[in-house]
Amino acid sequence: MKPLVTFVGTSGCGKTTLIEKVIPLITAKGYNVSTIKHDAHEFQMDKEGKDTWRHKKAGARAILISNSRQYAMICDAEKEKTVEELTSLLPDYTDVIIAEGFKKELQKKIEVFRKGFSTKLQCAEDPNLMAVATDMPDNPQVEGRILLDLNDPHQIAEFIIEEIIKAVH
Repeated sequence: MKPLVTFVGTSGCGKTTLIEKVIPLITAKGYNVSTIKHDAHEFQMDKEGKDTWRHKKAGARAILISNSRQYAMICDAEKEKTVEELTSLLPDYTDVIIAEGFKKELQKKIEVFRKGFSTKLQCAEDPNLMAVATDMPDNPQVEGRILLDLNDPHQIAEFIIEEIIKAVH
């Protein structure tokens, strides 16, 4: 399996924003990043009226759209896919997978623990919690853990490169 790290934390704590800042720092070092986002709600990638939406509405269970630059697939699932099952769908050129969510699964995690949003460390008992990205280093819940400065995406990107990417090569 390709190297994988998941950003977890309470809703609204800034996981997506942090991932947006970390990805270009990792790609600038020559690594190919793929991402997987867990969505606990219903989502719709396709817009009403577009051909792929019409195919789905007509009853297709899987729709793949492609052009010379990219492709995407929308597919019905019998049950929710695990992060491991989803990683197998990513391109071979992927050097690291950054996931968002999947806090109950057994993969390496960085928890985002932000002042004003996080009241309880979500993965405190999870042995796969590698580090906590926080702006509350004095909070007793993070005591004894590897702490990353939530406001320093360079530090977090370097942690991922050293502890996730290089650790498997």
